Amino acid sequence: MNMDKWAKIREKGKQRFVLVNGVLGWGVPTAILWAVLMELLDPSENIWVRPIIALIIFPIAGIAFGHSMWNKSEKAFEKQTSNNL
Repeated sequence: MNMDKWAKIREKGKQRFVLVNGVLGWGVPTAILWAVLMELLDPSENIWVRPIIALIIFPIAGIAFGHSMWNKSEKAFEKQTSNNL
Protein backbone atom coordinates (compact mmCIF):
# COMPACT_ATOMS: atom_id res chain seq x y z
CA MET A 1 0.00 0.00 0.00
CA ASN A 2 1.13 3.53 -0.71
CA MET A 3 2.37 4.96 2.59
CA ASP A 4 1.13 8.48 1.84
CA LYS A 5 -2.33 7.09 1.18
CA TRP A 6 -2.17 5.01 4.37
CA ALA A 7 -1.13 8.06 6.40
CA LYS A 8 -4.33 9.81 5.28
CA ILE A 9 -6.48 6.75 5.96
CA ARG A 10 -5.06 6.22 9.45
CA GLU A 11 -5.82 9.85 10.38
CA LYS A 12 -9.52 9.00 10.09
CA GLY A 13 -9.13 6.22 12.64
CA LYS A 14 -9.28 2.49 12.97
CA GLN A 15 -13.01 2.35 13.73
CA ARG A 16 -13.92 4.12 10.48
CA PHE A 17 -11.50 1.95 8.51
CA VAL A 18 -12.99 -1.25 9.92
CA LEU A 19 -16.55 -0.06 9.23
CA VAL A 20 -15.89 1.17 5.68
CA ASN A 21 -13.44 -1.48 4.48
CA GLY A 22 -14.31 -4.47 6.63
CA VAL A 23 -18.06 -4.29 7.12
CA LEU A 24 -19.29 -2.25 4.15
CA GLY A 25 -16.49 -3.03 1.71
CA TRP A 26 -16.15 -6.75 2.36
CA GLY A 27 -18.90 -8.06 4.67
CA VAL A 28 -22.03 -6.75 2.97
CA PRO A 29 -20.99 -7.44 -0.65
CA THR A 30 -19.77 -10.92 0.28
CA ALA A 31 -23.04 -11.63 2.08
CA ILE A 32 -25.07 -10.59 -0.95
CA LEU A 33 -22.90 -12.56 -3.36
CA TRP A 34 -22.97 -15.66 -1.16
CA ALA A 35 -26.75 -15.51 -0.69
CA VAL A 36 -27.36 -15.13 -4.44
CA LEU A 37 -24.95 -17.92 -5.36
CA MET A 38 -26.40 -20.26 -2.74
CA GLU A 39 -29.92 -19.56 -3.98
CA LEU A 40 -28.85 -20.33 -7.55
CA LEU A 41 -26.96 -23.50 -6.61
CA ASP A 42 -29.33 -24.82 -3.93
CA PRO A 43 -32.72 -23.06 -3.93
CA SER A 44 -34.54 -23.00 -0.62
CA GLU A 45 -38.24 -22.74 0.15
CA ASN A 46 -37.81 -19.60 2.21
CA ILE A 47 -35.81 -17.22 0.04
CA TRP A 48 -35.20 -14.67 2.85
CA VAL A 49 -33.50 -16.90 5.43
CA ARG A 50 -30.05 -17.09 3.80
CA PRO A 51 -29.75 -13.38 3.01
CA ILE A 52 -30.75 -12.41 6.55
CA ILE A 53 -28.29 -14.86 8.09
CA ALA A 54 -25.57 -13.80 5.63
CA LEU A 55 -26.15 -10.11 6.37
CA ILE A 56 -25.50 -10.87 10.03
CA ILE A 57 -22.57 -13.28 9.79
CA PHE A 58 -20.50 -11.78 6.96
CA PRO A 59 -20.43 -8.21 8.34
CA ILE A 60 -19.30 -9.63 11.70
CA ALA A 61 -16.54 -11.47 9.84
CA GLY A 62 -15.87 -8.16 8.07
CA ILE A 63 -15.05 -6.62 11.44
CA ALA A 64 -12.34 -9.23 11.93
CA PHE A 65 -11.17 -8.73 8.34
CA GLY A 66 -11.00 -4.96 8.81
CA HIS A 67 -9.00 -5.28 12.03
CA SER A 68 -6.62 -7.69 10.34
CA MET A 69 -6.08 -5.37 7.38
CA TRP A 70 -5.57 -2.39 9.70
CA ASN A 71 -2.95 -4.25 11.73
CA LYS A 72 -1.15 -5.46 8.59
CA SER A 73 -1.11 -1.96 7.12
CA GLU A 74 0.05 -0.42 10.40
CA LYS A 75 2.98 -2.85 10.61
CA ALA A 76 4.00 -2.01 7.05
CA PHE A 77 3.63 1.71 7.77
CA GLU A 78 5.68 1.54 10.97
CA LYS A 79 8.37 -0.52 9.22
CA GLN A 80 8.52 1.96 6.33
CA THR A 81 8.62 5.03 8.57
CA SER A 82 11.29 3.53 10.86
CA ASN A 83 13.45 2.69 7.83
CA ASN A 84 13.21 6.31 6.63
CA LEU A 85 14.53 7.75 9.90
